[in-house]
Amino acid sequence: MNEKQPFPQSQELQEHQRLHAGLVPEAAPRREPTSSMEEHAAYPAPERVTPDWRRLDVAVNRWGDRIAAGLSYAAENDTQIGRETARTIAHVLGRAFGRMSALAGYGRTGEGEYEQLRDEYLALAQGTETGWVKELVDTYGSYLVREKYPDVQTTTYMRQDHAKLEHLLVPTEVELDEQKYLVHVPGIYGRETIEDLTTTLAELQIDQDAALRAYLSLPDVSAVTGDVMVDFHSHFIGTYPSLEDAIYELSGVEDRIEEVHEYAAERHLIFDNISPDYEALAETMEAGFDIVEDDTGKRRVYAFYK
Repeated sequence: MNEKQPFPQSQELQEHQRLHAGLVPEAAPRREPTSSMEEHAAYPAPERVTPDWRRLDVAVNRWGDRIAAGLSYAAENDTQIGRETARTIAHVLGRAFGRMSALAGYGRTGEGEYEQLRDEYLALAQGTETGWVKELVDTYGSYLVREKYPDVQTTTYMRQDHAKLEHLLVPTEVELDEQKYLVHVPGIYGRETIEDLTTTLAELQIDQDAALRAYLSLPDVSAVTGDVMVDFHSHFIGTYPSLEDAIYELSGVEDRIEEVHEYAAERHLIFDNISPDYEALAETMEAGFDIVEDDTGKRRVYAFYK
């Protein structure tokens, strides 16, 4: 790719660049630009394996104003990009792989298989150091993840609709011996990393470790870290016979009951029976603990620190 190729310097793009620099534009489009691209059925596979950077340069010069207007509109309205802007970005990125690519198909129809789209846009991001390419990939990829997984969790305290692709934890199935397990992987990782993760989990014998499976199933836990087992042991509290048993111990029910008895005794009152409100106690624990039921049908749960 011609690394000196600038992103089109339209007024809308200049506003977008100022926004990223912390400034607010004087005006933004009243509504998101609509696409005029002809719609066709999605195609199954890309024409090219190696991106055609020249075609990508040509496409961004043609469609850059529309993309910049959509970015400015999203920033002005404090939201993520809209569907038409996402389709336009996909159309531009798809030019690097040709009309048969998943990205090009999404540009035409607004539909496509997530895994195919992911592998194509990540290939673009990993194949260049050009800033605007990486930014378009991040913007479109983040939109796509949220579209497919509206409740996706993040690894940051930033608002979900503001989080970058690297912070979005995508629900991902890994398969071992025909058994599928749910884990969560940051959006910047594709097929190769997931295959490596599958190998790692097989070595850790995840199929025999229900507590590890419970931990990795949590939506705010990344399965791609420096050492999965170190993270697991730093968060694992223990195994309990039931949800009530876990709540009873972790919420300090015995201490609470003792405090009530002391309070009553000071006022010359006697309680015959005190029963925990497990539902209310569970709500008070949500900020500090995760409790996951066993996935083998056994009546036990696993508790973890947040």
